[in-house]
Amino acid sequence: MANERTPRAKAPSAAERQFSLVLALLTTERGLTKSDIFETVHGYSGDGGAGSAAAAREKRFERDKTELRDLGVPVEVIDDPSAPGNNQLARYRVPRGGFSMPAGLEFDAEETALLALAAQVWREGSVSQESRRGLMKLKALGETTSEDLVGVAPRLRARDAAFEPLSTAIEEGRLVSFSYAKPGEEAARIRRVEPLALVFADANWLLVSYDLDRASERMFLLARIVSTPRPLGTVDTTRYPGVTPEQHAARALDTLADLARSQRARVEVREGSDAEVRLRSVASTAETPWREIELGYTDVDLLANRLASFGAEVRVLQPDQLARLVEARLNEVVVDHSEVAP
Repeated sequence: MANERTPRAKAPSAAERQFSLVLALLTTERGLTKSDIFETVHGYSGDGGAGSAAAAREKRFERDKTELRDLGVPVEVIDDPSAPGNNQLARYRVPRGGFSMPAGLEFDAEETALLALAAQVWREGSVSQESRRGLMKLKALGETTSEDLVGVAPRLRARDAAFEPLSTAIEEGRLVSFSYAKPGEEAARIRRVEPLALVFADANWLLVSYDLDRASERMFLLARIVSTPRPLGTVDTTRYPGVTPEQHAARALDTLADLARSQRARVEVREGSDAEVRLRSVASTAETPWREIELGYTDVDLLANRLASFGAEVRVLQPDQLARLVEARLNEVVVDHSEVAP
């Protein structure tokens, strides 16, 4: 029918977009300009080139570039000799040597088979079609490409389901609401916030935000957001004039570091255990069969989850609240795996 609309294509996830970006930067020897990237890479192309859409695309690229470097992907920037410092003329690339296997690294037959299977699954995945389209566009620009690269997937960390909609809301300057399940409360509660930044700390993603109902800044663990964040409207630009998400994130990380310095837990770990290996890097230990460790923490429930995962390898000394929480979690495990409660 004449009035039927073509279904809107689903926006790529950050993992798909970053994979396509790495693939494009690996295929080029001389590097790609931002204009080349925005024209050819899935997740940037087709976004429009003016106004707020262009600004959001620029922010998306800068964030992806930073995250890839955090993951160990060596994204290089090559200045244009005629205009050093001009980031519109600068070229970006990932040198092939940056992804070379370390010298002496070998895999046995079973490991090689598993790696081959994983590469095949990725190659046949939904990202493959868009990646191949990107390769065709790069060839049109005169780049020499390799189809084998489609089977190489970068290591991208898993994220909570709320990450993408919150990231989009930050880019577009939108308020959101979501259901938040806080430990100790019987039911999740609706939170209405202005999202300011997303930060990764202590192996968890957190949302830095301004809580509209409480009229104060709050941080929320993405793992405790139990509904898809819904847009409410545009933000009040007079609340934080000129403050970027990066500045909000830096301030939040400083706050978390101060909190970890003020909140200390004392535990003992069994010598030679997995707990000793994983926890000793964050604090000094004493030379005894049970080694005492002092840990800083920002959330007592999260620390309890982590310590309980070590089972009998850890004993909590202080604070008492942490000891009770760990004991409760271990009792839950016993109940779940036995017919009679302890």
